Amino acid sequence: MYLNNIKSVLKAIFLAAFVSAFINPAAGLEIVDFFSDFTSSDVTINSSQALQGRAVFELFNEGNLVESHDVPFNIKAGEPATKVIVWQKKPQQDYYTAKVSIFDDSKLLDSKTYQVSYGTVSLPGFHVVDFSPSNSGAQLLLRPFSPSVADIKIEMLDNNDIVYTETRKDVSLLMNAEIKTTWPFLLTNDKEYTVRAKIFTHRLYASPLINTYIAYFTAADDVEILRDDVEVDEYGASVTIRGKSRVPFDGSIVVNARNRATGEIQTFNQRVEEILVSGKEDTAGVVWGGLAPGTYYIEILAVNQDNKTLDRYETILRIPEYASATETPPAKSTPGFIALISILMVLAASRWLKRKGG
Repeated sequence: MYLNNIKSVLKAIFLAAFVSAFINPAAGLEIVDFFSDFTSSDVTINSSQALQGRAVFELFNEGNLVESHDVPFNIKAGEPATKVIVWQKKPQQDYYTAKVSIFDDSKLLDSKTYQVSYGTVSLPGFHVVDFSPSNSGAQLLLRPFSPSVADIKIEMLDNNDIVYTETRKDVSLLMNAEIKTTWPFLLTNDKEYTVRAKIFTHRLYASPLINTYIAYFTAADDVEILRDDVEVDEYGASVTIRGKSRVPFDGSIVVNARNRATGEIQTFNQRVEEILVSGKEDTAGVVWGGLAPGTYYIEILAVNQDNKTLDRYETILRIPEYASATETPPAKSTPGFIALISILMVLAASRWLKRKGG
């Protein structure tokens, strides 16, 4: 009798294992982590074999579906993958249930739920004063209501994927805290990027309180004219510009000289030699050609390849009569030629010193 019972138990175990393997061929798949608040949600999955499928994110209130997102994935064996979605609807209640379901085609492989609270239930001990991503990086400013310690992640998203993460551990929130991040890679012009701040507030006798914040920006090239480094005289102009974006700038310096007396405008264009990104500088020299004596309104523009002006600087210039070209014997050098050589030598020396310093 005893042996018969053992045999029955073993048969049941083997039958269950067989049925499980039959209905779930991707038994090696595992949801490693699942999180949601009412701003965003993310799931991390791992599989012992390559798998192509989809993750379905759903948000419920009292059993009623509020919102859903269907995200395809294609993961390699043994390499965890994370997918992120941003909830679009505004919360109306205090409590929700988030659910993620992993499908291989139409077959459910695994699912998990996460309790989501909104309002005073999930408020952290700080206020986000500013969260502003830009072409060069992101800035997060927190103002604490009460002292706390937090881990802060800044993540750049591309569709539903995290393409960059920077984490600050154990940030003390005793006073205003500013977190700055610089993108370490080039951005694509005119592309919209999504940036998420994920903040884990430490708690003594409980798991961390997690809150996420979302901001967007559209990448574009950007430069600034360094006002203190602009030099304009009767022979020409020297202009230094600095990159302010991770989108490369490959443009020109355009100088418009308008004669105050006649209103005549002459335009000079000088291409910037270096392709500029944030923090990088280059100096361009413009030499006047046929600029008669008089008073001029000088407009200096930094212009990109789309002919868009990214920065502007204005000044006024007086060219005296004695600086005009005069007839001289061929054996003698003109003052304008000597000045031109001097400008070129100064620009070359300046460029050499900058590169040596870098």
